[in-house]
Amino acid sequence: MSNDIKYLMIIFLVCLTMFTNCNRNRFLKTKLTKFGKIAMEESLQPIHPGIPGERPFWNINSKRFIFAPTFEFKEIAGIKKYRYTVISDADSQAHVFNAEKPWLPLTPIWKNLPDGNIEIKVEALDPQTNKPIETVGSRKFLKSPPFNGIKNEPAFPYKESGYRSLHDLLHQPKIQYWLKNGKPDPDYPLWVHPTKIMGAVAVGMIHYAKYFPEADDVDQAVKMAKLAADFLLSMIGPEGRPLEYWPPTYWDGVPRGEHPIFHHEIMTNSPAIGSEMLLDLYDLTKEENYFIAAKWIAETYVKTQRDDGTWPQILNTETGEAVKENKLVPTMVIELFDRFIEDYDISEFAAPRQKAFEWIMQHPMKTFNWQAQFEDTRPQSQFKNLSREEATEFARILFNESATHPEYTGLAKELLRFAEDQFIVWEPTDPVLKYPWFPQDSKWNGTTLEAGYDWFIPCVLEQYKFYTPISRSSQLMILAYLKAFKTTGEPIYRAKAVALANALTHGQAFHGGGEIPTHLRKNLPELNWINCGVYPAISLIEYADVLEKM
Repeated sequence: MSNDIKYLMIIFLVCLTMFTNCNRNRFLKTKLTKFGKIAMEESLQPIHPGIPGERPFWNINSKRFIFAPTFEFKEIAGIKKYRYTVISDADSQAHVFNAEKPWLPLTPIWKNLPDGNIEIKVEALDPQTNKPIETVGSRKFLKSPPFNGIKNEPAFPYKESGYRSLHDLLHQPKIQYWLKNGKPDPDYPLWVHPTKIMGAVAVGMIHYAKYFPEADDVDQAVKMAKLAADFLLSMIGPEGRPLEYWPPTYWDGVPRGEHPIFHHEIMTNSPAIGSEMLLDLYDLTKEENYFIAAKWIAETYVKTQRDDGTWPQILNTETGEAVKENKLVPTMVIELFDRFIEDYDISEFAAPRQKAFEWIMQHPMKTFNWQAQFEDTRPQSQFKNLSREEATEFARILFNESATHPEYTGLAKELLRFAEDQFIVWEPTDPVLKYPWFPQDSKWNGTTLEAGYDWFIPCVLEQYKFYTPISRSSQLMILAYLKAFKTTGEPIYRAKAVALANALTHGQAFHGGGEIPTHLRKNLPELNWINCGVYPAISLIEYADVLEKM
């Protein structure tokens, strides 16, 4: 081989090495915005860290982290020092530090650790030689990037986006079928969840009439709202039964395809959805029967509340007895009771409301077992299937009370960090996108998109068992961030809300500018869940002024 060829090969290898190192360390050169700098510093704080024997480690099933985690690795008697060795695929470097305990946060190396596949090993060190004598724990996980500012403008003005979604829903065949025939369209299988889906139809149409009273189809919207509400009321639990007046979680009145329903069961968060809808309809129409039905539902909650302050997550509709051991995280019930207390000055719900509040403070607020509570997902053992829904709802409740309980502000902010840590994807570089839980490649613009890479970013994932971006999940996060902004005045919360809201509008625009899609993806599953289009639309309308000030 000639010297010239050897020289060229050396140059090539040097360039290749430089390129590889540049690519591996690109995270170090990411320009941080003012919000990015705040978020980066905040990511060094662990979230509700476990303490052996005192507080459980909630993250035993977690697969990714934005904030520096702690892990439950065993402590050895007599050992005073442990070596943490953390290796990232992105830079192939060993990030090492020593600590007095094997379950302390990764804060010392977190900022310099690149995003991607991470492997940690913790070893006990011999007190005399300072050399490893035993591995006390190891773990693999993903490190994800924190928030770094708003990346794009909304595809539509927020109020227009909400109008488009609700208007489109009203004119969809499944709604027009109901208006013409007075009953649900049998070709839409999700009516099998009547309280959630029929309730969402009614709420959507109520708010369409409320926000756009001059629309030429507003009469149709009001008619549809009453049709859905009346149909739901026709299915309520009979008077005198243990669960009297409660609308059902499941219904076998239309072909359900492969969608699971569970006969003779009711999810105890479900009736609260129906009661809130009936109150919305009463506020719009002033028809007393809707208020009475809503109050009856709330009164049955009071009669069935257990001594500990909550309810079983699932009850048998015939006997009223628990089907599973899992308990309800009763954020929806608290919000329902609060509405009766604050909007209608009905004080009888104050005591049961406080009992439910105290149960949450004594249980999930201490354990962080924010278990998923969806009617199409069966209850799981502790920490196996976490979700951000009840955590963000309770954060809003705590913020509401923080004027008289300032200590609640910190608790609420930690709940938002938990939800962000486990369920928000801020950047298209997030390694979560490389590991989709529901792989499905799609074609877009002539290019094959790997599953995960068709997501509209930023987005919010639903639960561990359905780790995919859902518009309703984004909406609840937006509400929580806006409540945090209103309470604390910290502009980063509004910025996060705006970023998520803008992504909702981009998903909507990509799919034709009508109903906000349930799945924030370019490649959509066949069905939209009506509630996932309705509630985001309402929030975009309701908070348009706050979002537009960013």
